[in-house]
Amino acid sequence: MLSRRTILRLSAVGAAGLLSSELLGACGGGGSQATALDPNALKPFDSTRAQGSSTGLPMRVAWASTADSEFFRALGRGMQQAAAERGAEYVTATSGNDPSKHVDQMNAFLEQGIGSLAMQPLNPDADSLVLQRAIDKGVCTQGIITAPSTMQVVASQYQIGYDQGKAAADYVTAELGGHAKVLYFNLDSASPQLKIRHQGVLDGLATGGDGVKVVGDLTVADISTTSGFNTMMSALQTHSDIKVVLGGDTIVVGAYKALQDSGKLTDDMFLSGVDGDSDALQLIKAGGAYKLSIAFAWSLMGYGLGQFGADWVEGKDVPQIVVARGVKLDSAAAVEQFESASADPASVFTDRSRYEQYLPLYGNVSYASRHDYWTSPVDPPSSSTVTSAGH
Repeated sequence: MLSRRTILRLSAVGAAGLLSSELLGACGGGGSQATALDPNALKPFDSTRAQGSSTGLPMRVAWASTADSEFFRALGRGMQQAAAERGAEYVTATSGNDPSKHVDQMNAFLEQGIGSLAMQPLNPDADSLVLQRAIDKGVCTQGIITAPSTMQVVASQYQIGYDQGKAAADYVTAELGGHAKVLYFNLDSASPQLKIRHQGVLDGLATGGDGVKVVGDLTVADISTTSGFNTMMSALQTHSDIKVVLGGDTIVVGAYKALQDSGKLTDDMFLSGVDGDSDALQLIKAGGAYKLSIAFAWSLMGYGLGQFGADWVEGKDVPQIVVARGVKLDSAAAVEQFESASADPASVFTDRSRYEQYLPLYGNVSYASRHDYWTSPVDPPSSSTVTSAGH
């Protein structure tokens, strides 16, 4: 059962409404009981399995976003397109990085009635209870690097971070004489998995030797260009000669604008983000200080989540894991190829081999086997999750 301390803590973030009879039943043994899953034991997703009976769930797919970031909007556009093609209703809400609001919005979706719920984590303690409630209702719960979830979008966070850090270190060695000050924006507060990415970045930077100095390692709760801009401006008061800026694309784009406005931006800098934010990609195409984005195919991801949500409602199997491959985009040609695929998610999705260049699919689960769900964030079943564009 839930402890009194847990109830009080969740009430403080507006999650008291989660203590429904369904949730209490689950805690007492009356709800879903997860089966232990091993991601490394999963086989590739088999889309040919026979369809089960219709679930009776509403043909409605939901996306619970946490910030008005471009890449989250891209996921929403992909999901909305898939929903329209399947005759499903698409509903969404953005919490503005407010944990209480995030929980309230997901609870509102459940009260409205949905067949699938895609969500970005914000506060693991509060999020986990509403996700469990969704699972107990039979909803296809699609968690981005979070659990409990029926379907989990996963990524090799350490490798992504390491590759970002090492790319910066290699640049400093080759172009800056082996010496540079580094500012890193981490997202540790968003998910335990992103702490793993954080360590990867630091390890990658360390390959550059003692001349690569991290003068700022800042945890960012607000994923916005404004946050990146303001934090960069503050950092410049202490370290006006920063040459390397790393983090998520949305934050680093804000830092780029701060450097530009302050007259500190130079082409020999190395700015790099993760996610594939469209603003970052435009800067890479233009050339200059923004050298690299390790991008995820957000619109393709959203399109797939929308399609799988509709499949779930109809009683079909869906994947248990969607691996988000990080695609290294470091040139105009690489960006253009990536943008071309993202602009037409429907045609890419229909070609399984093309779709899995960006988003490999593993495992099978359906409404009938919904007790087989993830109880914790997991690593991908394959380590090959970072790739160059076109490979």
